[in-house]
Amino acid sequence: MRVLYFTPGHAPELADAEHDAVAGGFYWLDVERSEENWHDQAERWLGVRLHDRHIQDTLNETHPPYFDSTDDYDLLIVRTMDPDSPPDYPTTSPISFIVSGNAVVSVRAQNDPVFVKLHQRFLGSPRHVPVSTAMLLQQLLDQVTDMLLLRRDTTSELLTGWQEHLLDRQLPFDDWRALLRLHGQLRRLAVATESQLDVIYAWREQTALAIDGSLAVRFNDLQEHLRRVYDHAIDVQKDIDALVQIYFSINSRRTNEILRILTIVSVLFLPLNLLAGVFGMNFVHLPLLRSEWGPWAVTGMMMVTVGGLLTWFRHRRWI
Repeated sequence: MRVLYFTPGHAPELADAEHDAVAGGFYWLDVERSEENWHDQAERWLGVRLHDRHIQDTLNETHPPYFDSTDDYDLLIVRTMDPDSPPDYPTTSPISFIVSGNAVVSVRAQNDPVFVKLHQRFLGSPRHVPVSTAMLLQQLLDQVTDMLLLRRDTTSELLTGWQEHLLDRQLPFDDWRALLRLHGQLRRLAVATESQLDVIYAWREQTALAIDGSLAVRFNDLQEHLRRVYDHAIDVQKDIDALVQIYFSINSRRTNEILRILTIVSVLFLPLNLLAGVFGMNFVHLPLLRSEWGPWAVTGMMMVTVGGLLTWFRHRRWI
């Protein structure tokens, strides 16, 4: 657990159990989900008792976005991008926020670096330091959303590579499992992002914390960034669907081209087989059968037939 104490007009400082709060100050408790009995310490900093069900919610590693409010504090659960997930299988993990008037508790996965830069920024410079728990929550949620936005470029580059690979005739495309996995994960991401928007909207409507005009604008920007994540997830799903359709269209065209060539070859050889069959019948009297020019005449007839058929095919634009 890492505790920062914010005082209006001053740079934040690290706090311990013996820290004395002053009027107008508030705490940020950054907790890893694996820490034991963190909620006992959090209750002391918050000055309220946490409900057992809410504690269980914060420990649930598969919990969807969620909001609940009590008379003493608000609970928000959102999803952030797992930094260790591969590009073709982006996964998310929950981050819980317990918010009251004098403290914010963030509960995240172990070794999740989502707030590392925020810690460094707060301790390195007093500029843009939050002046209330509501503003601190906005900055924490903004950091979570930035982690989601960072995956957009990676996903777009991956899909572009698949598109080029699919159109390459020399290298057959065989990444279907990865493609479908990405499609499924993006569908889950879109659902989670949409729920996340609902969570923030519900919190803004029901919280007892003061949200002034400038902070409301920041929350509007935050929700707009989440909509961009949602739109990107939907757009990439559509691109993947289109990619699959293009693949089948290309294969269908190649198959039709092969069948067209085979059909033309068959049509060319059918009359030749007929001529060969006629002169191969066991009759004594047939034209050209005993002539020394017979083979050449039959060969000439075959060549004329093939030439005539090719000319007709070209006229009809079949070849």
